[in-house]
Order: sequence, then C-alpha cells, then structure tokens
Amino acid sequence: MKKTNHHLITVPLEFKVACTIYKVTVQEVLQVFIDHVTLYDSICLDYSEGFYEATRTIFDFIIAKQRKPRQSRSLSACRDMAVNCTKKIIALTKKKTGEHYEKRKESQLYVTSIYMMMEHHYAPTDLIYLDENTTLQLSKDFCVICELNSCYPEEFLEDFMGRVSLADCHARQALKIKNPNIAMCLFMKIANGFARDNSKMLQLTELELDFYQRMEEMRLELYIIRNLQQRTAALQDFYLSHYQQMNA
Repeated sequence: MKKTNHHLITVPLEFKVACTIYKVTVQEVLQVFIDHVTLYDSICLDYSEGFYEATRTIFDFIIAKQRKPRQSRSLSACRDMAVNCTKKIIALTKKKTGEHYEKRKESQLYVTSIYMMMEHHYAPTDLIYLDENTTLQLSKDFCVICELNSCYPEEFLEDFMGRVSLADCHARQALKIKNPNIAMCLFMKIANGFARDNSKMLQLTELELDFYQRMEEMRLELYIIRNLQQRTAALQDFYLSHYQQMNA
C-alpha cells in the first residue's frame, strides 16, 4: 500500500476568489484539470477541448523551469520499456483513423505499463490533500508526467492556480486585449460547465444576486479606465470584497 502524503497544497487567494464568484469548488476545478492532463495529448498536435489546455499548461511550466525528461531517475530500471511504450503512443497520435477519445483510451494501456514499472519519487501516492478532509485523485497519466519530468504534483497544481486571475481576465476582455493565458482559458471553460455535473440547480443568495448586478454596473463605471493594470487593480479590490463577504 502506498504511503499517503499529507503535504497540503497552497491555494492562491485569487484562485479562491475566482472559484467563489463562479460558485465552483477548488477541488472541482483541480480535479477536472488533473483528469485532462495526458501523455497522449502531450504528443498529439491536434486540438481536443480541455485536454489541450490542461496538458499545455503543464508543459509551459516544465519549459519555463527547463525540466527535461532525460533527467528523470524514475525510469532507471525500465527505460527501454518506457521508450517502447512512448513510441506506441506516438504511433497512436499519428494514426489516421479513429477518434481521439478512442486513441487516448487505447494509450492508457501503455501509460499503465510505465506507471507500474517506474519508480515513484515525485508522485508516490495517487492522493493529494487539499485539506484534512478533501482529496484529489491523481490519474496515472498525471503521475507518469510528474515522474518523467522530475516534478511534484503540487508544483503543477500550484502553477495552474497561480495563473488564474479573474480580474486580469475581465479587464483584458473589456479592453479587447488578447489573453494568452491558457490556464485561465481552461478555468473559464470549467466555470461555464465544462466536464462538470450540471444537473444540480444553481442556488443564489441575495448577497450573490446583488453582487452579480453590481458586476454589470462596474463595467460601466470602469469604462473610462483604459489602463490594464489600473482596471485589473480596481476589479481585484471589488472581487476580493465579495469573497470576504461570502466567507465572513
């Protein structure tokens, strides 16, 4: 049995604020992120909604940190097998027939082989704790990518959360400035229902209804502010005030 790591993840305040405004939990967003990181999509050049954004976010972090797969010590006892499995996944991505979801599912056979044979230095458990009572389930893909790139799961998760700023996103939208933040794009997809159970009725309190009405008014009030940093700062203060009210 794997030893459970009780190291808690640091959740940035702006991420908590964004989750509160869109009425999603931190656990819910991070689990969707984890579930859409795959070895298949790290190789495949075609776009697949959610998978592309999540996997690209991971590898943007790896590139920024200059982490290289060959540095991994996790493959010391199974390098040839891992190379062979990776070649088979590459072949799947180049296969002309079949849907991506079918080929991604088929790739799990090879991911599982790597997962079972490699040493687990960076992701020794498939459970991550958000707090004492809340966990995240790591996929085999996620664990393998951690080991291949010598990164801890917490690094990937904290980097993703650290890229989410609702104030910056909304300020850019209002000023018609392109947002290259792919992690923010994924968060907004999740906030709008992607890969979530949308059968539950959304219940809004009076405080929340007042806030959403005030959001619309803020757009008009901030129209004269054409500076991105100033508009972002104003929205940060406004959103933080709502977060504090909701958690008072």
